[in-house]
Amino acid sequence: DKPVEEDLREALERVTGQNIVGVSVAWDYQEVEEEVAEALKADLAALVTEPEPQEPPPMNPIRRAFYNFEKTILGLEPEDTTPARTASEVEAQDSAPALAGSTKDLLCKIHTSPRAFVVFDTQQAMEEAVEKVQHTNGFPFMGGEAIMLEPLDAEPDTVQWQNFGHSSPKEKTLKLAAGFGIIGLACLFWAVVFYAPYAYYVMTFNYENGRQPGFIVGFAFSMIVVVGNAIMYEVCARISDWVGFRFKDNREACYMILYTIACMFNVALDFVTTYATAEIILESLGFRTYFGVHFKDISNFTTKFETYGMQRALAENTYTYAFPSTFLIPFLIEWIPTMALPYFVGKWVVKSHPEVRGLDAEVWLEMIPMDMGRYADLLLNVILGILIFYFPGGYTWTLFLGMAGSHLFIYAFDYYKVLRQIPEVVYAQMDCEWWCQALMAPIVGIMVSCIIFKSNCEPGSTCINGWKLVAMCTAGWLLHTVVHILVLKYALPKFGKNLRQEADVKLRDITYKDVAAFMPATWFTTNPIHCLRSKHFYDHNPPCDFYRCGKEFLMRQNDAIGCHLSHDPETVLTKRESARSGGEEAKPVLAVP
Repeated sequence: DKPVEEDLREALERVTGQNIVGVSVAWDYQEVEEEVAEALKADLAALVTEPEPQEPPPMNPIRRAFYNFEKTILGLEPEDTTPARTASEVEAQDSAPALAGSTKDLLCKIHTSPRAFVVFDTQQAMEEAVEKVQHTNGFPFMGGEAIMLEPLDAEPDTVQWQNFGHSSPKEKTLKLAAGFGIIGLACLFWAVVFYAPYAYYVMTFNYENGRQPGFIVGFAFSMIVVVGNAIMYEVCARISDWVGFRFKDNREACYMILYTIACMFNVALDFVTTYATAEIILESLGFRTYFGVHFKDISNFTTKFETYGMQRALAENTYTYAFPSTFLIPFLIEWIPTMALPYFVGKWVVKSHPEVRGLDAEVWLEMIPMDMGRYADLLLNVILGILIFYFPGGYTWTLFLGMAGSHLFIYAFDYYKVLRQIPEVVYAQMDCEWWCQALMAPIVGIMVSCIIFKSNCEPGSTCINGWKLVAMCTAGWLLHTVVHILVLKYALPKFGKNLRQEADVKLRDITYKDVAAFMPATWFTTNPIHCLRSKHFYDHNPPCDFYRCGKEFLMRQNDAIGCHLSHDPETVLTKRESARSGGEEAKPVLAVP
């Protein structure tokens, strides 16, 4: 209930000597996130002309009961039937005193987090302010701890404002640890409910006289793999949201890492089961090695692993797990849950429920947001492709042909999905890319382990067996992983160009107003609480309108509060070309911890 944005702005201008466009405080509102969303929706509804409400068609009692049941499970509530207002009425309301109702009461209950975003006029002003405040070790504010300034490498529409105040390093560490436990439980659920029946059937199948399970069993295995990956996909996505990262880039990187690790749990479980199944089958059939030794008389793990029967069983399982179960089938059916199902379900809901109209109808027909799960999909495919090198080469060329064809389809599918279906994609940092390259270190290390295993006992090389061979393969894998990470972190950056430094020189004369004239997503318009306070606390006229993709035409200009978005095509084109000629990274923004 205090003008903290203005107070902090004045304090910063005194300390830094720079002109500040504004301050966007990160508020701790996670507990009332739904109420905040409803308040923003109400403010948006005041700016648009909603379709007239319609009554549902006449229904018999049975259909009415099902209709009401649908409304309950879909969370549909009766809409406000107040007639839409004209533009003059909207303007009159914005110039009226701030509402003393529920929205203002809600804002008064919300507290600030320890962070805020400060927007300066230029890049140079930001750098000078940071240097001055860091040189003095911060400055006091409202009797609290000293406030420090630090540069921020992010974009406004990648900020997850609801997570501020609930994302300390300790909280995130505990949630990540709990997340791994949840992944373990999900893997156990998949193993017991889906994989165990298949494994039991395969292990108890009668393999006498060369009999083999039929096509249905192989198809069932493919579907089990697809279900396992889908379970991990959903579990890891929810865990990444629950951890509470402040920026979308960090959330996506976490999701990619968790999903890759979770799928590897499934792969490891399948390999262990396949090994145990093959061991039972080979012993029951009286299989002998090349030297005439009964398989059941072999006590050495590595010797059993190298027998032809075991190698063939594991190679066939790897091939089946990879293609088409992992390489192709998930992507052939991905369009159904990600594009077709949301569209048709939303279409049916809007068509059959007249009370769903306007903004609510748009929400039901929205596309599922973009995520970086494809990185993890491709990493898993690489792992399965490398694992085939442990076994005889009969499956290798067909596996890699299948991989090549599958990835051509994946590329075409993603090309269409990103350009034609996804509303917007904004990633400001290289977190996902860097962690993807880091995960390649242990993955490529598998190839080193494979080379050691395959070269064992070859002419001109040493010959070791048992756990010494396992230790040698593990040591090779670990050594490569460490060296790969060190090269990635310290050596590779030495060969790159400092594009950021070159861009900063060009950006010195570009102002925040130049960029905000054509960029609707700013540090003010993406902050839900800042937009609500602008209207209901500060009585700005017009207020700072909340940014929504596709609703930019509703955002109003108010230069006094840092909202410079212009709807004049000539002005937008001029400002955009001016900013582009100076560089692509116009971000004169700071974080205030």
